[in-house]
Amino acid sequence: MKKINAILYVIIALLSLNTPVLLAEEPQVSGDNANPEPASPQAADQEYILPKPQASRIEHLKSSLALRQLDHQIQTLEANGESFLTLYNPSLTPSTQGCVILLHSDNEHPDWPDAIAPLRNALPEYSWCTLAIEVPDIIKRAAPVQIISTDNINNQDSLELPDQANTFARIEAAMNMARADGIEQFVLLGYKTGASYALAFLANNPESGEALVLVDIESPTTMSDYANAQQIRQIAKPTLDYYINNNGSERFATWRKQAANQRTEGDIDYIQLDAIPDRVTGKNSKQLLIQRVRGFLKQNTTQITQQKRLPNIKKGLFYKSPVD
Repeated sequence: MKKINAILYVIIALLSLNTPVLLAEEPQVSGDNANPEPASPQAADQEYILPKPQASRIEHLKSSLALRQLDHQIQTLEANGESFLTLYNPSLTPSTQGCVILLHSDNEHPDWPDAIAPLRNALPEYSWCTLAIEVPDIIKRAAPVQIISTDNINNQDSLELPDQANTFARIEAAMNMARADGIEQFVLLGYKTGASYALAFLANNPESGEALVLVDIESPTTMSDYANAQQIRQIAKPTLDYYINNNGSERFATWRKQAANQRTEGDIDYIQLDAIPDRVTGKNSKQLLIQRVRGFLKQNTTQITQQKRLPNIKKGLFYKSPVD
């Protein structure tokens, strides 16, 4: 029995030598690493690329014009240290009456199909060159939404148009380019919010244009309709106000008409036309818009005598005069 016990003690002693220490001392965690932060991924060091909707829109426009073999119309100009796109269409007749500066609406481009593209492509047939200018976006699609406070709404009458200085500089740069080609007469034409810029530019630069065309004018959110309409009192040039009379626009149209009637120059034409009748006739409303603008320009701008000669008619071998 004693031998058995002795053997058991020997076996237990041998096992204890080969068994790892189960209650090993755990490493102490310092106070600085009590709550270790996860390692920042490599992506955190990268710069995020913010979307640029207007730049993408212009690039797609360039591609579209190239596919249509119209990229020769693209002119890249510079104003206030920024380059911008302009589409130039020269007059298709030997004598040029002048140049129409076209301003598109917010979040659109200089070849927008609603009104800008039809007019810029059609007017050159009637001796007018056209310059459609890229207007900076008012509502930045990639920017967070900003809520306008009540105080700002009450003080809208004293606010300028968004990015007004840069837009005005672009208009002047386009005019300087046209003047280099011998153009002397300019007409400002704007569509929706672009019409507000055309109106404000001519109100601040009364000698820069011979006439003003407003196509369905809209006020930016930073300016009240009433304050926008009052600028017409400063326009001593013939004005065509072609608008769509719908809910909410009738009061704005009334304010514009009242401002035009308050002008001291009583002999300056102000023509306000409702576009709804043109749209319900079943005819092409864009063609009717072109006719309205063409007729207005013909009657309210200085017309240059056309130098094109009448074609010579070859009478032929067996011609007989109707007089004889």
